[in-house]
Amino acid sequence: MCDGKGARKCDPMNNIKQIRKSMGISVTELAQKLHMSQGNLTKIENGQVDLRLDTARAIAEALECPLERIMGREKAESSPLVVNLNLPQGSLTMKITTDTMSPTLQKGEIAVIQPQSTKNDDGVYFIEKDGREQIRRIQTLSYEKVALIYDNKAYETEYADIKDIKIKGKVIQKISVTTI
Repeated sequence: MCDGKGARKCDPMNNIKQIRKSMGISVTELAQKLHMSQGNLTKIENGQVDLRLDTARAIAEALECPLERIMGREKAESSPLVVNLNLPQGSLTMKITTDTMSPTLQKGEIAVIQPQSTKNDDGVYFIEKDGREQIRRIQTLSYEKVALIYDNKAYETEYADIKDIKIKGKVIQKISVTTI
């Protein structure tokens, strides 16, 4: 926000120091380019003084980068979060895009699937039926018949011969992603 004098309350999260260091420029060199004292530039980098808009523009020009990057408002080109999930080797992930398996798998969550081609027990499986891939709870009814159950009770259970479905894997866990 500007005060009436064109000064901007400095955000301590500005990127000046980070950009300067990544370019191999010392605080002394940048201060000389800007015709300001090294101490004043250090205070700006650390968010200890108000950053005037004209000063921010001069810094952006000296560092040859967009003003938005200096001010820490440039949108990241890649995801800001990288998480090592330590998933089982060979497992697959699938984003849940419907509410059919709610509450077990909520829309937006990620199902972790262990590939397998046979059903070894009742549970939630990744299957292909009638050319459509889907996640369903499979319950054995007899040697050849199974119930393909949606956990969301608003959807009706289907019944099928086990030979009419292709098992692609078993859902072994889920990942919930929330943003703040």
